[in-house]
Amino acid sequence: MKIKNLLIGTAAIALLGTSCVSTQKYNDMKTARDHFKAEYENLKTTERENAELQTKLRVTENQLSQLKTNLDRQQTELERIKEYNQDLSARYEDAIKDNSKLLAAYSNEKMVMDERLAKSQETLWQQERQLQGLEETIGVQNYSMETMRTDLSTREQRVAELEKRLVEKEAQMAQLRTSLAEALRGYTEADLSVTERNGKIYLSLSQNLLFNAGSDKLDAKGVKALEQLAGALNQNPSIEIIVEGHTDNTGAVDYNWDLSVRRATAVVKVLGINGVPPSRMTAAGKGMHQPAVPNTTAENRAKNRRTEIILSPNMDKILELAK
Repeated sequence: MKIKNLLIGTAAIALLGTSCVSTQKYNDMKTARDHFKAEYENLKTTERENAELQTKLRVTENQLSQLKTNLDRQQTELERIKEYNQDLSARYEDAIKDNSKLLAAYSNEKMVMDERLAKSQETLWQQERQLQGLEETIGVQNYSMETMRTDLSTREQRVAELEKRLVEKEAQMAQLRTSLAEALRGYTEADLSVTERNGKIYLSLSQNLLFNAGSDKLDAKGVKALEQLAGALNQNPSIEIIVEGHTDNTGAVDYNWDLSVRRATAVVKVLGINGVPPSRMTAAGKGMHQPAVPNTTAENRAKNRRTEIILSPNMDKILELAK
């Protein structure tokens, strides 16, 4: 029940935390969760098999006890037969002196008893070999059950640790959302929008907020917005940052692509100047190739002229646990 609760908790956190993981890493995490759920079901099946094995073990132990009892009886009977045989041999020797017919009768009886003694000895040996085999089987079964118990305990610990990491990751993202809301308060939706998808936070800044048309030079209000954003990012040092520049489809393709790269780089530089470590940031230019909406109207083209800052938690530790 403990494992089931942990997996249900993990699944819930994974669903709630789908806003916090990259597409690939998020899928990896879901795959890991499904893997652990499948393993959990296999382990529950193993537990049922273990219960059946315990039942068979008890039956085997009962059989072993019965076999030992039978063996004791056989040994007692063997001793009795040996004593009887000794007595018969003495009587046989006496009978030789008295009567040849009696000697023949005793000889036949002795042969029969010798055969019975040989059969009893063979039966005793077979039972001893069977007893040895049962003892070896019980030893192997006990070792197998102990190994499965150890494996189950290890997997429970990994599930608990994975659940803990997911909770920590969700807490990081909640803190980031709060920091962004406080830092970027007062901007209109036309200038700035925040969305969450595929486990990441997408902060879209319009061209009008950051740049003049066709320029990669940040204007004053754009620098101010990025300074405020840098403060929020510095409060969340484990968040990874990707800055993407985007254009509409007007103008030359090569020029738009170069412009988007220069704009992304300009944003990264301002964030770096304001304390965000360069090791956390990646600048990329997408040009006109990833529009937010179709470039069919002037309003849509204005929406596509944007800079997107993509924020996601570092999932390395979680993915290591999921392997």
